[in-house]
Amino acid sequence: MFKTISAFLLAITLLTGCRPGRIYEEFHKFDKYTWERFDKVKFEIPVEEAGTEGDIVFTIRHITQYPYPNLPVNIILTTPSGEERILEKDIRLKDENDRFTGSVAGDLWDVEETLWPGFYFHETGTYTVEFENLIPKMGIPGLVDIGLYVKKREKK
Repeated sequence: MFKTISAFLLAITLLTGCRPGRIYEEFHKFDKYTWERFDKVKFEIPVEEAGTEGDIVFTIRHITQYPYPNLPVNIILTTPSGEERILEKDIRLKDENDRFTGSVAGDLWDVEETLWPGFYFHETGTYTVEFENLIPKMGIPGLVDIGLYVKKREKK
């Protein structure tokens, strides 16, 4: 039984780990499925080659019991030289009929939002992207994790 479970987990890891074109991918899991109000989540994107262009995509995984139709967030992208780009997004998780959007597997919902399409990484070093939830409650229940990935765009 243990060998079967181990083989299954290895297969899942290999399948989800191989995402063509992704040059960066990281996730932040929340304890007890709750994002506390003042807990900022930071991702660090290492860039070794200046001139890279890619889509910066925010991912959200939540359970069906997530209580809100949206997830408002404040996002700060900081370049290695200290330049900041600030973005406030209200990400819709339910449609106008109060049904969750995104892809579902069992009780887990996955939603993606492109934050910066075709972002040009003009210098090498570490770019940071920091997220702060803006729901005025002490904690947002029902969030499993959030993530960030960069999908490289091929030059034409």
